Amino acid sequence: MTLLMLIQIDAQRRPKYNDGPYIGSNDTSARIMWIQEGEKHDTVVSIAENFLFKKKGLPQVDIGDLDFEPDEFRRYENVSKFIAISDIHGQHDLFQVLMKAHNVIDEEENWIYGDGHLVIVGDVFDRGDKVTETLWALFKLEKQAKAVGGKVHLLLGNHEFMILHGDIRYINPKYRFTTGSFGIEYPKLYDQHTVMGRWLRSKNISTVINGIGFVHGGYSQELLNKESSLKVLNNTFKEQVIYSEDLDESNDDLLSMLYFDNGPLWFRGYANPVGFDLEQAKVILDILGLKRIVVGHTSMPRIVPVHNGRVILIDSSIKFGKTGEVLVYEMDSLYRGMINGHKTSLDTNDKDRSPFKYVHDFKDKELTIILDTDIEELIKNKEEEKYQKSKLTAIHDNEFNRSWDVRIRARGNMRKKVCHLPPLKIDFPKKTLNYLGFTNHDKLKIVLPCNSGDEYQQGLYKEYVVYQLYKAIDSFGFNTRLVNFILADKAKKRYNLTGFIIEDDKDYSLRTNAILVKDGIVNDQAFERESYIKMHFFQYMIINNDYAIYNKHNLEIIFPEGAKKPRAIPYDFDYAGIVDQDYAVPPSILPIDNVRQPFFRGKDITTEEIVTTSLFFLEREQEMLSIVNNADYLNKDNKKLISRDLKRFFKLLKNLDRTKKAFIKEKKK
Repeated sequence: MTLLMLIQIDAQRRPKYNDGPYIGSNDTSARIMWIQEGEKHDTVVSIAENFLFKKKGLPQVDIGDLDFEPDEFRRYENVSKFIAISDIHGQHDLFQVLMKAHNVIDEEENWIYGDGHLVIVGDVFDRGDKVTETLWALFKLEKQAKAVGGKVHLLLGNHEFMILHGDIRYINPKYRFTTGSFGIEYPKLYDQHTVMGRWLRSKNISTVINGIGFVHGGYSQELLNKESSLKVLNNTFKEQVIYSEDLDESNDDLLSMLYFDNGPLWFRGYANPVGFDLEQAKVILDILGLKRIVVGHTSMPRIVPVHNGRVILIDSSIKFGKTGEVLVYEMDSLYRGMINGHKTSLDTNDKDRSPFKYVHDFKDKELTIILDTDIEELIKNKEEEKYQKSKLTAIHDNEFNRSWDVRIRARGNMRKKVCHLPPLKIDFPKKTLNYLGFTNHDKLKIVLPCNSGDEYQQGLYKEYVVYQLYKAIDSFGFNTRLVNFILADKAKKRYNLTGFIIEDDKDYSLRTNAILVKDGIVNDQAFERESYIKMHFFQYMIINNDYAIYNKHNLEIIFPEGAKKPRAIPYDFDYAGIVDQDYAVPPSILPIDNVRQPFFRGKDITTEEIVTTSLFFLEREQEMLSIVNNADYLNKDNKKLISRDLKRFFKLLKNLDRTKKAFIKEKKK
């Protein structure tokens, strides 16, 4: 292989990142560094030339207009309107969508908010891959807003502080590529010799608008016992903490408190439904001379007012890149600003918000749930379905955790009898749900492996992939997502395993707008025929006979919105042959010896229905095989076994005579 070929291969493999510009400047010149299409660039230009940095895929920067005025702490009064947002975390595209939706910027990303104020309540840095884009956008908007009587407040969050002090644990891989390309440490790109580094160090940690305070984390009572002046706290942080290189060794109590967990950038107390209450909120607001306080830092499903609206939590999980909200103030009222530009009352609870939906919608992010409870008691009482106390700790993306006191109990008709570890139901206290905006949803259903060990874990994974397969044929299938679980207790018993959460009836009904039929007996002739046949085809494909129409066993009977006939939606697939759990046995009423024997249970199917439904499934053959092949949680052997069963099913469908023989039963005379 020639050197030229090696160079070409290396170029093809190199990520096509765009990043920058990173600008260092003095009175006469500016050094500009950037990455374009994976290639590094480094040049020096004269500031006198009024050079405009303009490269495809990168922020446009006027090199002749890099000056700025440091922010000074003040209390702003008589502001007619403002918008606040927090924890953007590199999700620049979503930030732009929200800004355009609420008329802060136009399509060219220029300021159109007049004399309004835009407050960024910390944490532009880390996680996402468009941090630089947001910073330069704010740099430009700050100048444009000032020119027309408006104001941009970029408040520092803990992630800004971390970057400026060398903690790069959460930077996106794109920025590791940048630093590797230039042979420079990431914090050096924001040191005091750079435009952006100086600009960031000139920013406040708090501001006050119309009596409403803004700070990334919050002010703890412990901190305010040391110093209660917002101006002093802000200026001390700017002048001493932000520039200090040895805070861990500081003997100054105030500096230490500003820096550590009870400091204004790290404090999470306001989002603790147990450890913080209305009276504490009143005391803190009185000390600070505020009507309300707005904070980010702790991810919520939406903007949530707590303590009778005295504290507003505005980190609406923008960091996940899916959706988000802004806090809107206009006409002396506060609103939640939605991603589509609509506004809703601050205290409105969305009827479709739930713990399940929140976790499910961010399924590409790793989640660990620790249940600290009496495991022996849980197992002993599993058949009684008796609630017991538990501490639930949720850990997102291996970073911060949040804990609540909950109740848990066993559930599941058969599994609680045959499994050492039963499926669980979590019951959240109403107070906790009110904090999260989940007023009408207090339950979370969990499916766990039957026991610890790889065999049981793979058994759960096989059932989980069946849920994904069903979603490929029917959008009315149940939503699920994998979650890491740790069961632990004081006796040092510990189970580390992966389970999945599944929609409960309320979540399912709200998502699908379907009516769930719980009472009465149904028969095969009552169902919408097309979905009825598809459901039976699917059950045959996964070799499952553990369901029954007449008593709704492992079937949810639903009336979709506007439908005249019901549909049957399957769930609980642990007895399916494709899952092949060691405890699974076939129904005694069927002429089969084990759960690996397929048996078609649809009634009165016609040749035309077989042809039509076979074509429907065959069109999805590759999609279903891909679902299995892309299921990284399955081991190689189980992928092979499940794929073999699916291929056997699809092979059958390609032979009409064999399919008719398997599906059409001769009626008894």
